Amino acid sequence: MKRLGLARASMILAAMAVSFAAALSSPAAAADPPPKITKEDIAKGMKDGPGVITQIGLTCTLTNARSIGQLNLPADPKAPGSKAHPVDAYEFACKEGLGYTVLVDKPKSTIIDCLTAQGQAVLGCRLPENADPKAGLSPMVAETGRTCEVASARALGAAPDGTHFYEVGCKAGDGYVLRKEPGKATAAFTCMSMTDSKLACSLTTPDQNKTFAKGLAAGTKKTCAVTDIRFVGSTTSGMDGYEAACADTGYMFTVDLTGAVKQTVDCALAANFLGGCKLTDATKVETAEAKLYSDLSKKAGFDCTVAKYRLIGVMAGNTDLVEIACSNRPDGGVGAFAEDPTKTKIYDCLQVGGLGQECKLGTTLQPVLAKLSAGLASKGKGSCVVSNARYIGDTEDGSSVIETACSDGGLGWVMKTTPAYAVQTLVPCAAASGSNACKLPSNLKK
Repeated sequence: MKRLGLARASMILAAMAVSFAAALSSPAAAADPPPKITKEDIAKGMKDGPGVITQIGLTCTLTNARSIGQLNLPADPKAPGSKAHPVDAYEFACKEGLGYTVLVDKPKSTIIDCLTAQGQAVLGCRLPENADPKAGLSPMVAETGRTCEVASARALGAAPDGTHFYEVGCKAGDGYVLRKEPGKATAAFTCMSMTDSKLACSLTTPDQNKTFAKGLAAGTKKTCAVTDIRFVGSTTSGMDGYEAACADTGYMFTVDLTGAVKQTVDCALAANFLGGCKLTDATKVETAEAKLYSDLSKKAGFDCTVAKYRLIGVMAGNTDLVEIACSNRPDGGVGAFAEDPTKTKIYDCLQVGGLGQECKLGTTLQPVLAKLSAGLASKGKGSCVVSNARYIGDTEDGSSVIETACSDGGLGWVMKTTPAYAVQTLVPCAAASGSNACKLPSNLKK
């Protein structure tokens, strides 16, 4: 059964603050301390509780209960013909975490969690198990996968479909908005992501959440001192993304639900990563990054003055896979730029097919095709001027297997070459089969 929205629950709480005085048989009851919970209250609550829980469809493994008594429910101003009428009220403590006060009514009962009812003289939760309502959210937080020792909490409301929202502040200084949909695990959203929404946090300050996020940035092991930080968004895999700014540079990073850093991308490479950096001057860092890639490429034996570059991804060991286009040569390549510069490796735009990638910055394969033509000529096959090529794969001895197409339209060759394209063996496409079968359009049999 769906719970009532917060507006209805709040109306009931406000109206009952006045009408319950008479219902409790004392004009001064609202100002007096609430009556003690008796053994009879507990006995009746425990007796009636299982049936009521089943009747109203509440998810609650009962650990304790009490009868609040029969109360006068105010009329619902939005329901034509609604009149004030008596209802039985109970408080339930549940193994799942949050406790509730319940007004049993027809056609729909009212269920109010202990956070929403907190501070109410009559409907406020009073069972020992419900004495700290915020503690009831700890099981929900655990469902989210977040690490948060709840220090404070408040109810934010409910949607018509029964989805409830809560805010929690954590002892570590961070905060989250919890979304609990009926029948689904609780989801948590960092307060930094809710700043401009109707569910903006108030239990933690923006500065507290920024300080916490800067602590997450320390997990990237970057040496720059973070001067500012912002929440970027969430990835499709459910990780949180942040941008960190430093004095002269910046970077973006993702963390999993436990706060562990999973990926780090410098702002110079982040144009297509989570929307790119906004706290850092990208033009300035891109210029510096281009010079860095030029230097690293030359040290790796690929003389390239980098004019443009494109981040393809991040490989194991935090190695950036970056396509580079050069101002001093027509062919480009793809660099696997490792944290240890001596381990950087450059692949030309044919070899990168072995990584399942391709060049997209407008560079040409012509210098590589010329090498392949020369290789064929060295084996007496100079009549084939290579017009296209496809990287098939590597062999165990480090050689490359490449399919070539000929400019005259004749069938091409499958070549086994060294990394420098010195031909070791040749197989005509007519005889190539299996994984080495030719696939380029001009090599397919008509």
